[in-house]
Amino acid sequence: MPSRSILGFTTTSGWEITDALNNKLGTGGHFCVRYLARSRDGVVGFLKAMDLSHAIGDLHRLQATVDEYLFERDILDYCKGLKLNRVVTPLDAGEIIVPSFAPPLNKVYYVIFEKAEDSLRGAHFEASGPKWLPAFKALHHVAIGIEQLHSTGIAHQDIKPSNVLAFQEEQYKISDLGRVVDSEGKSPFKNTHFPGDHTYKPIEMFYGHASLDFLDRKSCDLYMLGGLAYYIIESVPINASVNNEATLIDGHVRRRTYSDALPVLVSAYATVMNRFYDTCQAKFGEKIAKLLYKVVFETCNPDISVRGCPGKVDKSIRLSPRRYVGMFANIVRAATIYSVDK
Repeated sequence: MPSRSILGFTTTSGWEITDALNNKLGTGGHFCVRYLARSRDGVVGFLKAMDLSHAIGDLHRLQATVDEYLFERDILDYCKGLKLNRVVTPLDAGEIIVPSFAPPLNKVYYVIFEKAEDSLRGAHFEASGPKWLPAFKALHHVAIGIEQLHSTGIAHQDIKPSNVLAFQEEQYKISDLGRVVDSEGKSPFKNTHFPGDHTYKPIEMFYGHASLDFLDRKSCDLYMLGGLAYYIIESVPINASVNNEATLIDGHVRRRTYSDALPVLVSAYATVMNRFYDTCQAKFGEKIAKLLYKVVFETCNPDISVRGCPGKVDKSIRLSPRRYVGMFANIVRAATIYSVDK
């Protein structure tokens, strides 16, 4: 396929494609092949080239894949214009013609981003040992990124460790806007209840409760934010922990509707959260444990009617990420004072 044949090409804007990277991306809005590229003035960027190999012979799928790319490109450009500093934005985007392939497969769409040092997955989970202060900084920056996206009418829908990129000086940004849903209904995924990685989806969706309402998209992002904090510390998705505990209470709970399962889920959640608090207290002490517990308890509550900021009747205010931006900032300050990585 042409997307795998562009090594050595130079884009019309002057980026030379210098290196092919090992792995292919398939978790965004479309399948992609990864490269490194260098600009005329020596800047090294990460190039994501759209791969159409999965759509050969299917014109509808081919067009859908191109539409997904074009939507992501436009969203990225929109975020760049708004200067969202906790969201990865492009350095360049366009298309490359590969002469050895016949139209329409000779056209390779690409986006070039600033090159990250690593992802949160690599920096935290695949490192020789976890570094907690950088991890807490990452959570703070992700919360800011979600707030920035929500304020512009975008729900990310795919917050997970590999979609949080680490840059120099412990700066983190949300990446992969290939699955976002916008409040104006332009996204190719506007009719998909959950377009992200199902490993991290909110607990209610396991029980058939899903909504296309944009506020519920925000609730989903909030759940994944708290779930990211839980996963960083416990190394397992919070939905898996709660489902496993719920099954111990009621062996048939997974067959029940959301409303019927909710009392069991709430009970299981309380047990899981008590264990989470104990883990955090043992690792970080009481002050940080209380803050982490509060963030996760509020954002991942299986009762969607109370998820988010307690006591707020207005759903849009209750689901605002702003409260959690502040709480993660407090966690970072406490972690700095108490030297959690000593």
